[in-house]
Amino acid sequence: MFSLFCIQNTLNVNLLCIQNNMDKHFEKLKQHCKENSTISEKVIDNFLMDFVAEREGSGKLMNQFTQKHKHIIRQMPKEFFPRAMAEYIIGKTFMQNGLILEYLNHKSIKALDEESTRFLNHQSEHPWRYCFARITDHPEKDFFVFYDEFLDDEFLLYSHGVEAYFESNHENSLYFMLIGFNGKCWQSFGVILPFRSFDADDIYFYGTEVFSEVESDETLMESVYKNPMPYFMLGIGMEHPVTVNNDHILRQYFAVDNVGEIETDKLREDFSIHWNKDVYRLTDKDLSGPPHFAKAYFVEKTGELQRHALTEFGFTELSRVLIEAGVKIEPEENISVSLTMLTTMEQILKRSIVLDHFEKVFPDKIENEADDETLERINHFMQGLLPYINSGEKPDIKKLAEQYDLEHETAQGIYDLLKSKGPHD
Repeated sequence: MFSLFCIQNTLNVNLLCIQNNMDKHFEKLKQHCKENSTISEKVIDNFLMDFVAEREGSGKLMNQFTQKHKHIIRQMPKEFFPRAMAEYIIGKTFMQNGLILEYLNHKSIKALDEESTRFLNHQSEHPWRYCFARITDHPEKDFFVFYDEFLDDEFLLYSHGVEAYFESNHENSLYFMLIGFNGKCWQSFGVILPFRSFDADDIYFYGTEVFSEVESDETLMESVYKNPMPYFMLGIGMEHPVTVNNDHILRQYFAVDNVGEIETDKLREDFSIHWNKDVYRLTDKDLSGPPHFAKAYFVEKTGELQRHALTEFGFTELSRVLIEAGVKIEPEENISVSLTMLTTMEQILKRSIVLDHFEKVFPDKIENEADDETLERINHFMQGLLPYINSGEKPDIKKLAEQYDLEHETAQGIYDLLKSKGPHD
């Protein structure tokens, strides 16, 4: 008993020592971060921001961005766009091969005190970066371990802003931020956007619709550095909740394969097959209805087979049945995008995003497709709610429900859910 007590006591002492060392480590690290924030405010906020903006014609650029995105900007908090523009300027300044390299030898910068010039030289040697990242650990207040979804690495971040969002139930969100290295860890700068229901696939799909050159994770991030403003606009949808039906997360799944030809007689054992305008539509009675809405199209002229589904289960099962029937396809999807991202994209880009181009070829409705129409009305209702959610104003739910042809109880439930998710800032 005495030896066990000694062992336990020794373990407790060792654990206490480890904890004390960690506490001291974060105390020193926090002090370093606070000192970096102080010099950052002095140099960046009070000098460099205006210095770069004046020389780069940022006023004209700001007007261009305002005109292009005014339909989104007017729905966001009034401080959002000025902060986004400030981040745009500083991002261009401190990113890899950024503007800071052009201005380090400028007489105005050389005239700064030694501490300020040392700070700017350090930033020029340690380029800032944009990231789409998730929290993997929260070791101390204001400190977070993040995993970058596109660079596939982890980093330690100090941020009051992230702490505030974390406490507002954004612990599982995908964060879009500009971050800089202070010599010991990273710190956030400017706008922080935590997306509740967007993932890396959503961001990638959005990038391909906005920038034609996006075709890989690398080119996606290049588009962010080229012009982050379209990505800032995604803030209009950051509070959208995940859309769920019967425990299935609703997303658009899409894939296209060149299969050459298909044996329709064999496929009729598992699918209902309809033909119109050289296109076959294949549906399975267990998968074609809600919530999966899974279907495949075969185009005779091109030999292409397209797969569509609204749930991961629906897409996986549809693919499995096709493969077992002898159709040579890869089981994975080419595109996966959430309904909330599609809704947000249509709002930002002011156009419809259509993945199922063959739906209009088959005017007959798949059984129970009315549920799909209800889902579309819900998405439009969510768009109508956003200005009220963002401004903190209370909407007339009954009037909005009538406008979007929803039951009042359903509309009230959606509003209560969105409102409970926390503020933008």
